[in-house]
Amino acid sequence: MNDSPVTTPNPHDPSLDQAVALHAAALRLEEEFDGLFDDEAIEQFLRSAYEHVADHATIDNFLPLLAERYTREWLSAMVEEQSSRA
Repeated sequence: MNDSPVTTPNPHDPSLDQAVALHAAALRLEEEFDGLFDDEAIEQFLRSAYEHVADHATIDNFLPLLAERYTREWLSAMVEEQSSRA
């Protein structure tokens, strides 16, 4: 048992600069997919993508960019699937 008040950081918690980059990515994606997905869903997809790429990363410099690209591909595929059903 550890009585220390210091907690260990979650390995998936982005650093401050990564959090800013993720916020900017969310704004770009929200603008790009405006009317197709609500903002909260886009942010959840982006967070999930960030955690996915962070799981396998040895260098974390480009994680927000990779998460944004992964999310954009994911959302685009969902839009394409929805339009093919219509």
